Amino acid sequence: MGCGQSSASFFESRGLIYIYYGTTSGNSSRLAFTFANQTRKLNFLPKVINLSEFEPDQMGSQKLAVFFVSTYGVGNCSSDAQKFNSWIFSKERKNDEFKNMSYIVFALGNTNHENFCQFGIKLDQRLEELGGKRLFTLGKGNAAENTTENDYHNWINTGVEQTLTQNYPAQVCDPKKFEQSILKIKLSNEQENENHENLDYLAQKYKTSITFTINEIKELKKKPTLGNSTLFIDLVADNLNYVTASNIAIYPQNSDQDINELCNQLRFDKNQKFEILTTSKHPFPNPISIYNYLKKYCDFTGLITKKQIMELSNLAVNKQYKEELLKAASFEGRDFYEENFQKKKENLLTVLKKYNIHNLSIEQLLEICPLINPRFFTIASSNLKYPKNIHILASQLVLHEKRLGLCSSYFSNLKKGSILKGYLCDSKFTFPKNPKVPVLLIGPGAGLAPMRALIQERDYYLEQNNLEKSPFQGNMELLFGCRTEDEYFFEDELKQYEENGTLSNLKVAFSRKAVKQYVTDIMDLNQIHSHLTMEGMIYICGSSQMGRDITNKIQDMYKQIENIAPYMAFKKIYDLEQKQQLITELWG
Repeated sequence: MGCGQSSASFFESRGLIYIYYGTTSGNSSRLAFTFANQTRKLNFLPKVINLSEFEPDQMGSQKLAVFFVSTYGVGNCSSDAQKFNSWIFSKERKNDEFKNMSYIVFALGNTNHENFCQFGIKLDQRLEELGGKRLFTLGKGNAAENTTENDYHNWINTGVEQTLTQNYPAQVCDPKKFEQSILKIKLSNEQENENHENLDYLAQKYKTSITFTINEIKELKKKPTLGNSTLFIDLVADNLNYVTASNIAIYPQNSDQDINELCNQLRFDKNQKFEILTTSKHPFPNPISIYNYLKKYCDFTGLITKKQIMELSNLAVNKQYKEELLKAASFEGRDFYEENFQKKKENLLTVLKKYNIHNLSIEQLLEICPLINPRFFTIASSNLKYPKNIHILASQLVLHEKRLGLCSSYFSNLKKGSILKGYLCDSKFTFPKNPKVPVLLIGPGAGLAPMRALIQERDYYLEQNNLEKSPFQGNMELLFGCRTEDEYFFEDELKQYEENGTLSNLKVAFSRKAVKQYVTDIMDLNQIHSHLTMEGMIYICGSSQMGRDITNKIQDMYKQIENIAPYMAFKKIYDLEQKQQLITELWG
């Protein structure tokens, strides 16, 4: 790990630390860069690498590596880590291949899914199997309760930094190597360069994303209110080629109002252009104006992190403000942070204004602010019925009082003809392996999106009198839940599908009528048991709580009808998911 021999121009460092991440929504990426900043302050030389860009011939010789990895689907890795996954778990790997490496793994997952953090757990074990030395206990972040950030900080505070500094004493190092890992900027008068080539994985993903035009955008609810709104958005793009009920990732942008407020607060000239000075790959095209950086790339309206609060505490002039920020950033002040920042969904902009901070530089902003990550939607249309269009349903999210989330705010300002960027990716909604099995669709609210796509897929073949070629030849039933008739999405369309036989049965539960019903109340347990016995498919889409309620109901069904123990009923659910007979896509 040593960096070189002593010299008057040299200084102390603990050497290189390789930080790998595999991400779907950007959480692993954000934590990887946060960790890099923390290790940099310990005099390490961090190299942050997306797992899509790992180099097999070099990884085994790396002395110290830290992995931030997400679990996606049924215990799988994220899409950008698939090549690494195939390589690391290949039978060609040797038992001593990582004998020179010490490693740490932090796994991200969601306890609402059966395979919580499974990829991280398997990777942690696999590195040990290949001779690696586990330097610290596996960390786990849980997205189910939005506690990933706190889980990370709790893990760090159990001794990660102490372990690193104890195992890697400082040695003399060439300062030039240290500077290569720090983002520095220079002001520029050059034209902005959208075609910049030396981009990292996430920036390249954004650059090559699809440009969509909004063909139609409308409110689906008859009486929408703030926080109770769902938009139908019809997107078109050139040479579109998508899979029914797959996912679309859309990049939101910050509003001009928020950008102007931030620039006024920090006294930025939003038209000033700058360029990042680095020998590494760039996180976005350079040169770029402050306005475009803030508009397209800088996530300054997401939930403020303890790392950001700590940085702001160094800039606070008022003594009381400084103490409050230090308290919120500390491990001991986690309750204070949760009550005053997390629950109120405070962001960088609101905290800058609240604590009267004006002296945050653009370099510091680059260091502490993550990049804007795309938001994922399951496509609500069939590519057979709408080969040139993609439909999505977008529910509005209110973060605190009247403050909308970034994507909700972005969508609220869009109209017909607006341009947005995004890309297509796989979802968990795969077609049945046996097209003749019956299918049960359960999708309350905006969870109707993929169900509508699957229904349209079946309807297309029925219209063509060609059902024998459909992936859905068996009966198809839909259970839909909403509050009142005002929120009964696509009512006429769904009733027509029932009339023409596309849907064999349509049941709707209203939770705000005199007789309250939820989708779990309209589930016929005997019918579902028969359905599963015939190897029928069940698709579920909606909130995590709704998903838990439905799977609990199915567990109750097994306990009642088959008279089995609770742990066996739980295993039945697990087996259904493994066989892809039960497919869920949940959020929140």
